Amino acid sequence: MKKKNTLLAFSILLAFILLSGGCKKALEPTVTEADEPKPTVTGLAITGPVSQKDPFTYVFTGQIGNYKEVIWSFGDGTTSYEKDVTHTYLAPGIYKVVLKAQNTLGYWAQQEGQVIIRPEDIVNFTAEAQPDGTLKLQAAMPAEIQTYAWYEGTLTTGLPISTAASLNIPMLSTVSFKQMTLKIKTTKGAEATYTKIVTNAGVLNDVTAQGASLTVSNENSSGPYSSEGSLKLIDGSNTTKFFIGGGYSSEFWAQQKLRTPVAVNAYVFVSGNDAKERDPKNWDLLGSNDGLTWVILDSRADIISDVRYETRVYSFSNSTAYSHYRVNIKAVRSGGAMQLEEWRLMSTL
Repeated sequence: MKKKNTLLAFSILLAFILLSGGCKKALEPTVTEADEPKPTVTGLAITGPVSQKDPFTYVFTGQIGNYKEVIWSFGDGTTSYEKDVTHTYLAPGIYKVVLKAQNTLGYWAQQEGQVIIRPEDIVNFTAEAQPDGTLKLQAAMPAEIQTYAWYEGTLTTGLPISTAASLNIPMLSTVSFKQMTLKIKTTKGAEATYTKIVTNAGVLNDVTAQGASLTVSNENSSGPYSSEGSLKLIDGSNTTKFFIGGGYSSEFWAQQKLRTPVAVNAYVFVSGNDAKERDPKNWDLLGSNDGLTWVILDSRADIISDVRYETRVYSFSNSTAYSHYRVNIKAVRSGGAMQLEEWRLMSTL
């Protein structure tokens, strides 16, 4: 019995050896696949707008290679899988554009670009005094417009006061102004809104917004970039101010240097948020083309108002383009501190 068990065990062991290694299959040769070339994006071109009549449409082309799929992202939540594509935006804005190329193995390459669409480059209107004692506001833009909507002030809520391309409003008093807003929709469905200051002399164009560098004779104690530093004077906000505490003198001046000479014939002051005694009272506005020789363009004296955050427009006669404009604030209402929320150079020319 013991001999039979031994033979059985030997037979099982022999079978195991034969199955596991006794008979070897010839090894198959290893095949190495060639790597697919990596995708390349060597150029991204953005052309546009395609025309003045179509200011929201741009053409996008890419220089790409070794790709299976291409993806354009236009920065407005839309994409395209075409190599070259024409795209229409639906609103002004700053858009990050990404061109991405990908091969079959998932490798990818990309380049980025940018599209900037400004409402002030699209929406425009004029204001002209009429013989009947009204001001005619007229849309003046080459874009193909489907609808117009006019609003008083800066908000576009509620019903517009007119939906025509033009409208007439009552003439303003000599020192008054009105903010008017025009909202348009193009024939392709894009919308833009822009607000302008209207006076009896016409629409005021913001010269400061076109590019100006500011210098002052006396800075805020915490510097120009501080919460009440000099740069607040031209930051475009009526709720931030430039403040000099205790260091103001009648020799104080602030100066804007423009990128290119412009004929300025109006300017805006916005009064401070508090302490009315700090308001400028007497001042001169001057122009220069070298920053050395100055011509007085406008002088004001005994200007007093208790209204806080008040916007006032001061107009004067001038048709000469200057590259430098300076305001000499010769007196405040009282004390040794001075404040001003905003100072904007304007032109109706």
